[in-house]
Amino acid sequence: MRFRSLAINLGAIAAFAVIALSLQLPKLNQRLSGQTLEDTRKAVREEEARLKVIRQLPSRGLGFNNMIANFTFLQFLQYFGDDTARNSFQTGYSLSPRYFENIIDRDPRFVNGYLYMSASVSMFAGVPSQAIAIYDNGLRSLDPTKQPTAYTVWRRKATDQLLFLGDAKGARESYLKAAEWAEQTKVIEKSLEDPQTIAQLSRESAKWLEEDRNLKKAQIGAWTIVLQSAVDKKTLETVAQELDKLGMKIEIKDGQSVIVPKNIVLKN
Repeated sequence: MRFRSLAINLGAIAAFAVIALSLQLPKLNQRLSGQTLEDTRKAVREEEARLKVIRQLPSRGLGFNNMIANFTFLQFLQYFGDDTARNSFQTGYSLSPRYFENIIDRDPRFVNGYLYMSASVSMFAGVPSQAIAIYDNGLRSLDPTKQPTAYTVWRRKATDQLLFLGDAKGARESYLKAAEWAEQTKVIEKSLEDPQTIAQLSRESAKWLEEDRNLKKAQIGAWTIVLQSAVDKKTLETVAQELDKLGMKIEIKDGQSVIVPKNIVLKN
């Protein structure tokens, strides 16, 4: 997925988010030196508990929903950027869906948040079906006449549907909605995207999907990306299950995980 310049100023939180994730949050890891596996596991359990508490707050958030969403997003950035905990200690990215359930539920109009949600939930956590549910929840609150880049959410949803789930029908419908919303959008000054061009591209994608397309190779490619970033057992099991549906399996060759057809046995 391609990162692009922000079309509008969504405030310091969004600006910090783009810079932080694009740089892989190197500063956040500096204070984590000396952490132990047990410390990390404890921190994950405590963070999961905090996310559950946030989830249980009144829907109006006592009038502080935006603040709650911003705080949760900053916590997510710290969680996602902690390479030691996620990779070295193999605690994975299983909390990513919990973060974005809270973020999108509290502030569904934070359009740029969906970009990080797609990557962290579908790709790193390996649960695209949960990402689709979060998209659906947020899209109910978006309006293309009020959020000029709202059409991008439909396009990201289509990508996840197409690549990870092989849902051509669902992806086609999402592309058509993206085109519809883009056509209602006025050109933003200094925007790198022309909404009318995006509308045309979205309709072309939808038309391409009208035919019975074999999406197997695209799906295998998408799950290969997930496998490359998977470090926890749960995500690896999810990848294995999805690949099995596609007639593929995971084998170990020269110490590396590779994806091969189920009828092939590799020799080390």
